[in-house]
Amino acid sequence: MSRTDSPAGATRFVALVCALALAAALVPGAAAAVPFANGAPAAEAPTDGQFADQTVGSDVVVGPDETVSDLEVVSGDVVVHGTVEGDVEAAAGSVRVTGEVTDDVQAAAGSVTVEGRVGGTVEAAAGSVEVGPDAAVGGDVEAAAGTVTVAGTVDGDVTGSETVRLEDGATVHGDVAYGESLDRADGATVDGTVTHDESLSLDGLQWGITVDDLEALDELAFLPSPVVGLLTAVGALAVGALLLVVFPDFSGEMVETVTDQPGRSVAAGLATMIAVPAALLAIAMTVIGLPLAFAGGAVFALAAWVALVYGEYLVGRRVLAEAGVDDRWAALVVGVVGIELLARIPLFGDLLTFGVALLGLGAGALTIAARRRDGDDGTAETPPPDPSPGAA
Repeated sequence: MSRTDSPAGATRFVALVCALALAAALVPGAAAAVPFANGAPAAEAPTDGQFADQTVGSDVVVGPDETVSDLEVVSGDVVVHGTVEGDVEAAAGSVRVTGEVTDDVQAAAGSVTVEGRVGGTVEAAAGSVEVGPDAAVGGDVEAAAGTVTVAGTVDGDVTGSETVRLEDGATVHGDVAYGESLDRADGATVDGTVTHDESLSLDGLQWGITVDDLEALDELAFLPSPVVGLLTAVGALAVGALLLVVFPDFSGEMVETVTDQPGRSVAAGLATMIAVPAALLAIAMTVIGLPLAFAGGAVFALAAWVALVYGEYLVGRRVLAEAGVDDRWAALVVGVVGIELLARIPLFGDLLTFGVALLGLGAGALTIAARRRDGDDGTAETPPPDPSPGAA
């Protein structure tokens, strides 16, 4: 059995495929995106059988009488009325195929609709995926989607993370696997097996890391949630210790900021959490800045995690201060271990973690702002003492 033969592995593989499609479109497509930026009209495919393989920023329409090559698109909507000889890889608002795609459709979109023919597999991370009554898919339909609806013909398997709906007249020559619910009409035909697999649903995916996704093993294996929590805590302790050693002055100033302005720190964290993504979105709207926005998003995600570690440390300092203890290393351990344990509590744990992250993010933002007001660029730290015998 191959990696993608497992229904649970198939849904996870959808996300990987869509991410690769997005990455393939972003970097080489940025230069080609300029003509379609800033509200330009939908891109019309030329009739000479060629197409700009990477297109960013506009709606893409392949006309009824047009035949084009592979499409890699990051855009508003993708509509294929004609023929695509090859694959369609898209990160878009919606993808609709009324004509023919000779190979695969791989999409991260709000909706994916097939009303014509797809020669290969349909792989989608979408709100909804639909195979219409007159549609035919030559391969599998693998979807991380709220609803997968099949009214036409699928020669391979159908895998849906949540609801799979088989309408009257639907024909699936392979197997059907669903994560939450199945709505099957009396007139729907399935030649293979029908399986309810809870591991396909989002609830099933959130409890651990699959070894199968990392090492292409034949059988899925999950790290239990306590192990994931332990690894997270160890990582946070290591990062926190590094921050305290490398930035001792900055860490101390953050403690003072939270002590003097706890409410303002949380408010500043919330404002930062809103303002930075909004700024990244504005950069992305320029299209030319789209790769920069994605890179900035990755950096901000890392910064948010570092802020969580700082927040845990700040909570630990506050707890120990109430007990009359002034030890930064003990504060780091108390904060990280305490928050990680409380984070196991359903709902409350998520809210607590978010609040602690806001605390760290806001305290960091206020401390940096204060340093800049004082003429400090924020990078200066007190150097360690000179260990040489002649040091003054």
